[in-house]
This record gives sequence, structure tokens and C-alpha cells, in this order.
Amino acid sequence: MYHGLVRLSLFALVLSLWAAPVSAGPPPAPSVDARPVVVRAAVDQLEPDRLVIRGTNFGVTSAPVVLLSQVPLEVLSFSDEQIVAKLPIDVPSARYRLQILAGGISPSAVFEVTLGHRPRRSSEG
Repeated sequence: MYHGLVRLSLFALVLSLWAAPVSAGPPPAPSVDARPVVVRAAVDQLEPDRLVIRGTNFGVTSAPVVLLSQVPLEVLSFSDEQIVAKLPIDVPSARYRLQILAGGISPSAVFEVTLGHRPRRSSEG
């Protein structure tokens, strides 16, 4: 009886070691704290009513929120590394604060983007 118990215990140990990788579960999900990062933003030269934003961690399951000086823009398309947003037709030329909210909760750092022509500085001579 003792040998049977030892065999059963040994079998259970081998089985648990063998099955451990299978029971470990799926690979860890990406960190929820992965904030969006804007690398570049510019008006599309062919379609000047569109702002093309490039970076990382924009999300793939739900559209990110694009804020231009705290005003939400319509997102036309998006991927984890690019967003195309519709600009208002009457947006004046100026520098704006751009921010992305991925998943509605993770804000990017504020990114400054210049729309239109930069104002010329007068040279005093």
C-alpha cells in the first residue's frame, strides 16, 4: 500500500509540473498605464481639413478622444500609431494644445501643434 501511495504522489507531482505552463493562463495584457504618446501632428497637405497625428498607444478597440485646446475633434480613422481627425473649417492659424485620451481615461502629455502659417515676427531695424 505504501508503494502505491508513493507512485500516486509521484504521478501527481509529475502531472502538476507538466501541466504548469498550460495552467499559467494567457500572456499578460499590456499595461493599462500605457499612456498615448504624440510624436508628430500636422495638417494633411492634400486634405487641409484633416489633422494627422502620429505616435503610440492610441488604442485599437475604441476611438481615442482628440482634444485641440480642450475642444474634441471628430476622429475619422485611427490605429494604435496614427489618428486622422477632422479640423473645423474656420480654425484660425495659431499654436494649439493637442491631447489624446486613449480608452477615455489615459491622457497623453500636452503636445503643441501649429495650424496654418506661423505669424511673422516684425524685424526692427
